Amino acid sequence: MKGKVYVIGHKRPDTDSIASAISYAYLKNQLDNENHYVPYRLGEINPESSFVLKRFNIPQPEFLDHVYIQVKDVMVEEVIVADKESTIYEIGNTMLEKHVKSIPIVDKNKKLIGLLTERELARNFLQEIQNFTLEENPPKVKDIIKTMNGKLIVGDENKNLKGCPIIGAMTSNEVKRYVKKDDVLITGNRKDVQKIAIEKEVSCLIITGGFIPDEEIVQLAENKKIPIVISPHPTYVTGRLLRLSTHVERIMERNPLTIHPDEILKDFEEDLMQDKKGIAIVIDGDGIVKGILTRHDLIRPKPKKVILVDHSEKSQTVNGIEEAEILEIVDHHRLGGLETGLPITAHIRPVGSTNTIIWDLYKKNNIKPPKEIAGLMLSAILSDTMILKSPTTTLEDEKVVNEIAKYLEIDPIEYGIEMYRAKTNLEGFSEKEILTLDLKESRVSRGRIAVSQIEVIASEELLTKKDEILKSMKKMAKERNYILFLFLLTDVLKEGSYIFVAGQHKLAEKIFKCKFERNIPFLKGVVSRKKQVMPLIFRNI
Repeated sequence: MKGKVYVIGHKRPDTDSIASAISYAYLKNQLDNENHYVPYRLGEINPESSFVLKRFNIPQPEFLDHVYIQVKDVMVEEVIVADKESTIYEIGNTMLEKHVKSIPIVDKNKKLIGLLTERELARNFLQEIQNFTLEENPPKVKDIIKTMNGKLIVGDENKNLKGCPIIGAMTSNEVKRYVKKDDVLITGNRKDVQKIAIEKEVSCLIITGGFIPDEEIVQLAENKKIPIVISPHPTYVTGRLLRLSTHVERIMERNPLTIHPDEILKDFEEDLMQDKKGIAIVIDGDGIVKGILTRHDLIRPKPKKVILVDHSEKSQTVNGIEEAEILEIVDHHRLGGLETGLPITAHIRPVGSTNTIIWDLYKKNNIKPPKEIAGLMLSAILSDTMILKSPTTTLEDEKVVNEIAKYLEIDPIEYGIEMYRAKTNLEGFSEKEILTLDLKESRVSRGRIAVSQIEVIASEELLTKKDEILKSMKKMAKERNYILFLFLLTDVLKEGSYIFVAGQHKLAEKIFKCKFERNIPFLKGVVSRKKQVMPLIFRNI
């Protein structure tokens, strides 16, 4: 079975992040037959990315909440279960044959109702010296036939046995005194005792040693509808096998420890360690058995394998990354503070888009992506470079755009403008949703800051909402304890940005060398958060 590798972008995915996860997962699946690479997203798809995915007919990646080790990552999936109608003998034999120490018990709908372990089996044998009755959990005649490898001479195999098992190894008079109606009598080749059993109307007569009763006994039993079973075993063994013919419900644990496959393992470890048996049955929401978990499975559980694309900072990545094994990083941003336990492969280059790097990796491995994947990569580069107008744009970005455009036979600039129009269609979005479409948080010496950015073809519509946007920014800054919150409304065609500020205005004035109180200045040429705004912030705070 192939191992699974999660390919993920950052928590507030833009088109480059989504496209990188998809395009790099596709490339890795062409290069590696040992693993299965699956793209995931860590947040909601923005309007531009939604447009791009629909344009090239590619489904959205699934949402990934975390990469903590889950129960399903370590549980044993191939679980032997038994029906509640199974006999103790059958399940005990299964344990021996399959070398398992516990078997979940299920009902006719395959739902968990109990658990049988070697511990319950041992207790069952220890209790043999106590009085034993078949009343609570009566086996059928066919159950004892199967357990004893016996033979039915007369009677109904579906009849439920009753009473207590009695060994007829005493005088006839003593047998008459001990045996009561509906008991099960076990005896050898003793016609007198067999006749007493029928007269007492036992629920079943078991004749041991393989002896066949004579015709008179058979006729008497048939008249009174009393089953006669021939056991090939001696009396002592037959008596023990009768106990084992009862259904597993008699001795199983009815409330075993259970867990759902999606539960996080570390949240359940203590419960499992404190459980007397050290066993948990993994069940789904319908109570169906999906696996089994033991204390042994807690020893060195295998972490989830992850490839990070378009980011390398812990604050931007998936929850639980500290438990995961990072295999690779593919990014065009500064290297974040993530630590890895082992050396990894890292493709980090100062280009305008992560997909520029990925396109180069396709070429180096002599793999041409399908046109829909290439279209996704083109979209990502055009988006991150503001249709090649951003100062982050490199000659390599321009070269890749031209190569993909030629492959797809489309005009990249015309397509880029079409894509940006889709991006600026924010009808129905609240001010907070607009601000969080592409928001990056950072920590500086004075505290936390946040910079949100949205790139549009025409900025006029959003500028009419400036008061509402500023009000929402102030509220978010207070709730999230930002010392400074910037919103860059970047007009692609004007090649500049309107700068909205919440928090400490004096800091913003120090950074940009202009007034912000009751003012939203337009800064010509400022279009890149990564290459222009963030360096200014770090130099001035």
